[in-house]
Amino acid sequence: MKDTYDVIVIGGGPAGLAAALGAKEKGAGDVLILERNNTLGGILNQCIHNGFGLHHFKEELTGPEYAARFIEQVKAADIEVICGAMVLDISGDRTVRFIHSTYGYTAVRGKAVVLSMGCRERPRGTIGIPGSRPAGVFTAGAAQLYMNIEGYQVGKQVVILGSGDIGLIMARRLTLEGAKVLGVFEVLPYSGGLTRNIVQCLEDYDIPLHLSHTITEIRGDKRVEQVVINRVDEHRMPMAGTETLYDCDTVLLSVGLIPENELSRHAGVEIDHRTNGPVVYENMETSIPGIFACGNVAHVHDLVDFVSAESLKAGRAAAVYASAGRASPGKTYSLKPGEGVGYVVPQKIRPENIEKTTEVFFRSTAIYKESKIEIRSRGEVLASFKREHLAPGEMEKIILLKDAVEKIQDGDITVSVVSDTKQPGSNVTFKNKRPDGITELICIVCPKGCHLQVDEKNGFKVSGHTCGRGETYGRQEIENPTRMITSTVCIAGAEIPRMPVKTDRPIPKDRIFEAMALLNRLELKEKPKAGNPVVRDICGTGVNFISSRTL
Repeated sequence: MKDTYDVIVIGGGPAGLAAALGAKEKGAGDVLILERNNTLGGILNQCIHNGFGLHHFKEELTGPEYAARFIEQVKAADIEVICGAMVLDISGDRTVRFIHSTYGYTAVRGKAVVLSMGCRERPRGTIGIPGSRPAGVFTAGAAQLYMNIEGYQVGKQVVILGSGDIGLIMARRLTLEGAKVLGVFEVLPYSGGLTRNIVQCLEDYDIPLHLSHTITEIRGDKRVEQVVINRVDEHRMPMAGTETLYDCDTVLLSVGLIPENELSRHAGVEIDHRTNGPVVYENMETSIPGIFACGNVAHVHDLVDFVSAESLKAGRAAAVYASAGRASPGKTYSLKPGEGVGYVVPQKIRPENIEKTTEVFFRSTAIYKESKIEIRSRGEVLASFKREHLAPGEMEKIILLKDAVEKIQDGDITVSVVSDTKQPGSNVTFKNKRPDGITELICIVCPKGCHLQVDEKNGFKVSGHTCGRGETYGRQEIENPTRMITSTVCIAGAEIPRMPVKTDRPIPKDRIFEAMALLNRLELKEKPKAGNPVVRDICGTGVNFISSRTL
């Protein structure tokens, strides 16, 4: 270990791995990753489900597979990694202090520092659910860790509060492992998760989604025994007389994620109260020169692919800073959320630092159909982008041209939604067969979630898709629906008791539980490498279960 590095990256999850690679790619000589856990990969190691990598690698991977690819790239790039390092403090001169079982209390200095500590789940204490405090109340991520890494079943009769993606994914995971998910309850009038996850995690398994509902009491002595559910009004306040009792032994909370920014605050980094992440410039630099932020520490993302893209950019910018120092800031404009927009990232733009374009991320505050995103300054529209659908649970990205920004003489820039079709969320059914023989459904091939129409009377003709895969999915979903399945299998005598596995191709939906029952009876005697078969031709379907991680 050295005293000084070109770039120090704090956090070895998906953001930190990509940031370190971006720094190396841009010419940084000495790059150091400090990771709190004993292994790299962060949250991806417990995210055994598929859906990762569609943008970055152009194929669908599980979380461990996605992490493994970046870890191999980090090893090949000769990037120094210290796992088990708990960072305590970052000073304004970019000195990072941490403790480690081997190095003890240590201070190293970075010419540039990248913050990539990720985020944490919002616990019960932050939402104030009344009632007793029995066992059986988990955050969704904690339940995911217990099930996918430790191999424990967290409950049999489960109620999930919050419809974020982790909660939706855990609803499916619990169901596949034999639990009964009584329902997913969301205080907002719309789901906080991706539409494709509502389809493949709830609708596939007949799990009800109750919007504008919340838990008003948890009952139980040693273990959760019952919860009280109320409908809420437009102000999210429980409505008297709408109580419903559910007998259950487990409550999962999927009520939001909070960027992990204690280190950022102690370092004096300016924080945006909307994102709870640092205020950043177009290159992800924070208010402190030479300190950059990326991934979920900056703002909570939907897809890890977007985390990687943003973090590569932050790492490259950190390498440039380490080499040349901060350039003259020149003119700076603030980006602010306007009508229908909850937050905007980046919050500041320096035109001199933009080559041709810059990306702007935001979330809407309501569900919209036909709409426009307008970029304005002092009432003048600088750019406009059409959207067929906007939802708060889906992060949006627009490309802002440098030429448009340079036209501004003075004033802030606002990002606004212009639409006449603001609609409340509803407990909708995403698969609907009309009297005319046309079935309406949502494509789950990618996060875009195209609304398809399949005309069975005319040879299963599909419309509404934006790619060939959508057309194939629409036809197959009517004729012979299939799904990719991920799970874990027991390994005798291993440090990590469960090996993540996945099907090597989609399996017929009506054979999923049969396949899961067979898988749960297995116990491996050896540790297979990633990609190796664990079970061949499961249940005579021609589908194999393969390992998705090398232990």
